[in-house]
Amino acid sequence: MPHKLKIIAISYLFPNCNQPNHGIFVFNRLKAMSKYADITVINPIPDSPIHRRLRKFSHLQGVPELEIMEGISVYHPRFLSIPGHLKSLEVYTYKQAVKSVLDNIGYNFDLIDLHWTFPDLPCGDWLSNKIKKPFHVTLRGMEAFHLQDTGLRKKIVAHYLKKANKIISLSEEMAKKSDELSNTANKTVVIRNGVDTAKFYYLDQDKCREKLGLPLNEKFILGVGALIHRKGFDLVIKGLEEVIATKGLENCKFYILGAQGPEGDYRKELNQFIEGHKLQEHVVFVGAVDNSELITWYNAADVFCLSSRGEGSPNVLTEALACGTPAVATNVGSVPEIMSSEDDLGFCVENESQNEIIAGIIGVLLRNNNRKKQADFFNKYTWDWCAQEVMKCIKL
Repeated sequence: MPHKLKIIAISYLFPNCNQPNHGIFVFNRLKAMSKYADITVINPIPDSPIHRRLRKFSHLQGVPELEIMEGISVYHPRFLSIPGHLKSLEVYTYKQAVKSVLDNIGYNFDLIDLHWTFPDLPCGDWLSNKIKKPFHVTLRGMEAFHLQDTGLRKKIVAHYLKKANKIISLSEEMAKKSDELSNTANKTVVIRNGVDTAKFYYLDQDKCREKLGLPLNEKFILGVGALIHRKGFDLVIKGLEEVIATKGLENCKFYILGAQGPEGDYRKELNQFIEGHKLQEHVVFVGAVDNSELITWYNAADVFCLSSRGEGSPNVLTEALACGTPAVATNVGSVPEIMSSEDDLGFCVENESQNEIIAGIIGVLLRNNNRKKQADFFNKYTWDWCAQEVMKCIKL
């Protein structure tokens, strides 16, 4: 019987019992890979006297040292981290947290699989040198490069990307940036996220609207994400007057699912424009929606709009497309690859171009869309598909 690859996955970004959706895409890929490899996860948790006193970090205190998540052992050792300060210290404390787990469970692994850059990369390089096994890293967003960082993190990330044996990038955009910083083109492969087609699939649009208590005769644009500037909801709202001035689209509404995020709450600025332009009847802030309810919203919508100014591999876009909802999405992260993977998915438009976003929305709303056919074609891009693509490139 052939040897099953033993992988130790290390990631600062990962879900836990108190944050089940935090970095869920990392878990989804590893869960799919566990069909083909033996996976163990170490997810170090930041800790300090400050963390224990602040409400925003209180959820971290209840995370156990070990969780079994759908058959995968996930260890949560603590590492010293001072919020906003002394980030270079984490290179040492993070490594020590990982070492404390490995000292107990052993170092018998074939591959080190990292899912974030800092402080994961220095730790991965240390472990690679210790056990004489390769380490790989996945680039999951432009923020992973710490380009705006005035401290050492940007230099540390660029330095250790050169040392990684393989880089998996969720988009061509990030692959190019990595190559600019660290000359990594010859060891980089682009593999975007998969989609959970057991949770996101085609449903009858009218039945979904009835379930949500929404009118059957109105046109419906959907946006999903934290209410922050980066998500670009303002670009849609500022173009709504053009949409509702179009014949047949007078009753169009923009529904936004989401709450404030770590980067703040942009609702005040959005509401100022909405009130100033009398768009109160055309914009609906639904608030946070449970992940299990998203399938109903995707299928109820006429068009899904991802107007983000920056993304990695946006799950909300692939989820909407798997439901058969046509999309208009800005060309950030892996969006160009996603939108070109099949015919007639909608429009990939220029980042921050209000004119292109609105023209795309109007174009989708006025055409006939074969939603069932789109869902059937797109449903091949499962997490198992993603896992198989990853396994092809990491086989030793």
